[in-house]
Amino acid sequence: MEKLDALDFKILDLYQKNGKYTYSQIARELHVSEGTIRQRSKKMVNSGVFDFIIKIDPIKLGLSVKAIIGINVKVGKQDEVGKWLASFKEIICVDSVSGYHHFIVQAYFNDNERLLRFVNETLAQSTSIHQLDVSIQLKAYKDVLGYSLTDK
Repeated sequence: MEKLDALDFKILDLYQKNGKYTYSQIARELHVSEGTIRQRSKKMVNSGVFDFIIKIDPIKLGLSVKAIIGINVKVGKQDEVGKWLASFKEIICVDSVSGYHHFIVQAYFNDNERLLRFVNETLAQSTSIHQLDVSIQLKAYKDVLGYSLTDK
């Protein structure tokens, strides 16, 4: 996709404010045609600039424990372990990072007992993991799905 222009950024900003906006609502807000908004939106979606997704509240599903797990692995096993970690439904994010840990993983569990079993039974199966640190989220101060384009 060619470089985004000011109209594209305005469209993205409105979608971030309310992902339920219709093409016609955005067109009215930006004083352009509905066809322009439809074309620009589809072009950005097709090129991977953004996508429409839903955000589920894990707590409403009974997943009240969010764990952040720092994991260190044996040299040469990072790609293998990263793909293995990504295969678990409990894990919502696997990031390979620089610094003290090789991975930072975010996962949700029904309760502390399930988290404990996941660590002691599931993760313990890997002979490539040599250290991990588990932290439980106490309170979320910010939880967004993407990058904010404006200061508002």
